[in-house]
Amino acid sequence: MSNLFSWFQGLFVKQMLNSKKFWYALIGVLTTLLSDTLGLNPEEVNNILMSIAALILGQGFADMNKKK
Repeated sequence: MSNLFSWFQGLFVKQMLNSKKFWYALIGVLTTLLSDTLGLNPEEVNNILMSIAALILGQGFADMNKKK
């Protein structure tokens, strides 16, 4: 049973790391966390996050159409 769980866990991690949406979201989180270090003002952070949200939505639509 443990091997089966490990296999599913490995599969999930592999799919997550291959997902463009995951990487876009991770970049959004890192941008928010590091905004002071990067010298970004709140308006710039908001613009970046809105762009990332658009990328995630667009990739979601592309993924839905790809499966059809």
